[in-house]
Amino acid sequence: MLLAQIHTARITFDFAAIMRRAHHEARFALQLSRARREPASARHAIMSRFLKKAWAAAKADAFCLRRAAEQEIAVRARLTARAAEAVSLAASFGNDPDAIRWEIERENYRQHFNPARADALRAALSSMGA
Repeated sequence: MLLAQIHTARITFDFAAIMRRAHHEARFALQLSRARREPASARHAIMSRFLKKAWAAAKADAFCLRRAAEQEIAVRARLTARAAEAVSLAASFGNDPDAIRWEIERENYRQHFNPARADALRAALSSMGA
């Protein structure tokens, strides 16, 4: 069950799910306290402890969701930058697919092969659809 969700770039907590989780985890301890005929204050203390644990789990879920959203934003920014780099590299070759292919071949036969440059050239070639 989801304790936290992202809605319109904000994290919201599902209070009913948090209460369900607390009651589910506390049910055995509450059954024992009823069997021992403990006072209501003891049962309230047990429930309070399990509610704190459920809220801690909800906050951990929220942290994971926030971190995943931040990583997704960073990945999109890197992909956008890489696409812009590929387009500018293709423009530097005059958007000529044959010139880019020749440069890829030339890069492959260099004494000190640079795989990053060859990859960038392939990305430029694919950005043109060639």
